[in-house]
Amino acid sequence: MFGKRRLSRPEDRRSLTDDYATKKNEASKKPRKSLGQNEVVENDNTFVKLLKTAGVTLKTGEKQNQLAVDQVIFQKKLSQALRKHPSYPKVLEEFIGGLESYIEDRDCFRNCLLSCERLQEEETSMATPYYKSLIKLLLGIDNLQPAIIRILFEKLPEFLYESTNNDGLNMPRLIINQFKWLDRIVDGKDLTTKIMQLISIAPVTLQHDLITSLPEIIGDSQHGDVAEELSDLLVKNTVLTVPILDVLSSLRLDPKLLSKVRHLVMAKLSAVTLDNLPVIIKFILHAVTVTDALEVISELRKKLDLEYCILPPQLQTSQSKLKNKGPMSSGNQENGHQDCVSLLFDVIKSAVRYERAISEAWIKAIENIDSVSDHKVLDLLMLLIIYSVNTQSKKYIERVLRNKVQSGCILEQLLQSTFCTYMSVLRDVFPSILSLAQSLLHSTEQSVISFGSLLYKYAFVSFDTYYQQEVIGALVTHVCSGNDAEVDIALEVLSELVVLNLSAVRLYAVFVKGILDYLDNLAPSQIRKLFHILSTLAFSKGHEDSSHIQDDMYLVIRKQLSSTVFKYKLIGIIGAITMVGSMAADSDASGPTSDGAELSSERCKQMTSLLQLVHSCSEQSPQASALYYDEFASLIAKGKLPPKTLEWIEQTICNDFQDAFVVDLSALPKVSDYPFRSKPCMAWMKMKVKMELPSIFCHFSCIRILRAIWVQ
Repeated sequence: MFGKRRLSRPEDRRSLTDDYATKKNEASKKPRKSLGQNEVVENDNTFVKLLKTAGVTLKTGEKQNQLAVDQVIFQKKLSQALRKHPSYPKVLEEFIGGLESYIEDRDCFRNCLLSCERLQEEETSMATPYYKSLIKLLLGIDNLQPAIIRILFEKLPEFLYESTNNDGLNMPRLIINQFKWLDRIVDGKDLTTKIMQLISIAPVTLQHDLITSLPEIIGDSQHGDVAEELSDLLVKNTVLTVPILDVLSSLRLDPKLLSKVRHLVMAKLSAVTLDNLPVIIKFILHAVTVTDALEVISELRKKLDLEYCILPPQLQTSQSKLKNKGPMSSGNQENGHQDCVSLLFDVIKSAVRYERAISEAWIKAIENIDSVSDHKVLDLLMLLIIYSVNTQSKKYIERVLRNKVQSGCILEQLLQSTFCTYMSVLRDVFPSILSLAQSLLHSTEQSVISFGSLLYKYAFVSFDTYYQQEVIGALVTHVCSGNDAEVDIALEVLSELVVLNLSAVRLYAVFVKGILDYLDNLAPSQIRKLFHILSTLAFSKGHEDSSHIQDDMYLVIRKQLSSTVFKYKLIGIIGAITMVGSMAADSDASGPTSDGAELSSERCKQMTSLLQLVHSCSEQSPQASALYYDEFASLIAKGKLPPKTLEWIEQTICNDFQDAFVVDLSALPKVSDYPFRSKPCMAWMKMKVKMELPSIFCHFSCIRILRAIWVQ
């Protein structure tokens, strides 16, 4: 019925369409043979007799055809029976005629397309899990294959525009499945021509099925011809872009043809939907060669704007999650788009993992960008992905990233947008993000160290509890490393995370509390930061269940204050004053309500008790007293202490100051005797300053406290 014609001729396609329409009308006018339900077909027909002799029993109705022997044995028996038949080769025509007559009944035709039922006999102990249909078994016989193919393509018009039947079967799809995975194709060119002709006139749904089935039907020798036909169809019918590219990725193509198709696809890239991107990107990356890798990747990164492919509600939800620090809620539509994004980057990951030329070209394309505005979220995302899947490129990526950060090309806003938009993708490469952040924190450049800290920050803010725990653990490791730069930046990040999401950090307070065992390695400023973090976790409003943190801090402070070594006493003083400041801040935040007032009164007692402990433990050491007064003066200057605590200060520290440094004079000096005007409040004082240097320090620290109180 079909000639070996090219699809490029419109008159051939019109003629083919007319042939299909005529065949369909003729088939619809044929009277249907009425066969009984669930019966065995018994007659003297050559077709039926030979099948029964070879081991197949035909059934009517919804019953499957029965296979009494192994499939290979059936094909061998039938082939021998045909060749040894007295009327060979005429018997082939009789057999095919009997088949055509038999499948005129729709149910019989359907049964021939469905798998056979194997008769379980005693001697067959091992059954094959899958049995082919009768049609597929007949296609495996060389003498019958061309005629069977012709019959199937003649039957297709009857079902061309039918949807799924009541039994859930799609007849066109069943017919197409018969051609898949044949052991041998007698005339591959003829079969390919018939399929391509059918694609040109079939409905879109059937076109899609036919195109995607091509790699499973055609032989290797037909790849070039099919690719030419599909490339022409790609230009004419954009609806079939995805199935065509999916198939072309599975075929062995000529480099020139591959380049031609790639340019066609690249030109349409900015107009495709997110759902179609995975297949398109897969084809583009599949078509990359070593010589043109940099050119292709550079063009791809320019045209691939994924930010515009994601629905606005998804972006808004992601941004809201980043701002509110709460779990991200996803709808069905959003989940669908996230699946597409994940599938797309799975394709990209596979390409950069197994194709070294692609990964190197992508890094080089990013490295060649000079303008700050030309850097995209995709660039930073790809650096993180390649860093995670290609261990050989890690040092190269770290060098590129350092250079970009130092030159100001990659800013915090770009990093924030990357985490906000591609949270699900970055979650899969989380270990590599931590590894990269750790490496950047070892740098000597402050900008690079700050960028590494931002990686920790946004990883904690964007991900859920498991990943947050890993971030806190990594930061604690940096604090305990002994490297001053690492300790400072890690404590800074922890402080910022406490402000951003206190409730989340509190879940991992036990990790932060472990730093108390490494206080000997911390500088005074670092000790102050650490105790501020722990005090905020322990005394913040609404977290009264943190008594274990408070207890551990009290134990450490008491232990350090009781030491006779100034180094350890310093830790206790700084820790105690920092705790008092945090308690005062929480008491101030509790508000004027009765509960708040009660809390403030109880908290005030704790603060006073702690200050008395520090005062008593440091009064024997001028150095310790000076440090205590100095830290206390800084705290008072912030104006957060409650009135009751200020009263205690006046009764203790001010009295001690007067006893140590102030005496009354019987006669006041004249103001005119001094070139400078003195404050009236100091006119009645005369300082008794001892000459020891620690006492002088203590004297000035006391003055700071007095001045801070007077300002209050």
